[in-house]
Amino acid sequence: MRADRGWSDGLAVLVDPQGTLTRALASPRPWLLLAVVALAWLILGLGTVPRQLVLMDAALAPVGLDAPAPHLRSLAAGLTRLMIVDRLVPLPAVLLAAVLLRLTAEPILMFASNRRRELLVVVVLGLAPLVLLRAGELAVAWFTDVGSGIPPGEVLRLPHRFASGARLLWREGGPPPAALETLEARVNLFSAWSVGLWAYGLSRLDTGGLRAWHTLLPVACLVGGGLVSWITGPLVLAGVLAIGG
Repeated sequence: MRADRGWSDGLAVLVDPQGTLTRALASPRPWLLLAVVALAWLILGLGTVPRQLVLMDAALAPVGLDAPAPHLRSLAAGLTRLMIVDRLVPLPAVLLAAVLLRLTAEPILMFASNRRRELLVVVVLGLAPLVLLRAGELAVAWFTDVGSGIPPGEVLRLPHRFASGARLLWREGGPPPAALETLEARVNLFSAWSVGLWAYGLSRLDTGGLRAWHTLLPVACLVGGGLVSWITGPLVLAGVLAIGG
């Protein structure tokens, strides 16, 4: 029964935020909701891996050799680790924003300490759009015709061809600039959707209705999460590549 409630609330918030929040706040089970949302995005995220591995094997296949050269084996291992991490962690800026929101909403908006479970419910439900992001990436990864000779690095980026931000406006030929992709990884339709759900949830926890702070606080947390993910991104990349090196 509880698991059914978790599935219904964790995903129904995407189409009925008002009704879902009413049910979830009446009987808050934040950890069940988090398990449901995380499991959904993990299944969808990892669903692209078989397709990516096949393409990577083809991209790194040595011509006329029985076994890959050592440097190709090392490259394949590093790219595979990056692929797994990328599929496990959707939109790091949004995940970091959720943590910041949980830490700052209570003191800034002066919520009572006995409402922490309800606040955590709001934070978790704001992560539900990441499930739809993963579903879009899964479809793009499996149904995009990549042709032959796709570079290994492009195999890693294949799910990210699912545009949901500034790249939707890119009309020039060729791939978009790196700065545009960096921006889209932090500010896109799904992160905006999360901010909207958080703002609405905070207004439901507050007795005064929707106020400016209910929106400004999630926006500030998203900006903070985006900056942290941008600064630490190269370090995380280097760390993943160094494992087993």
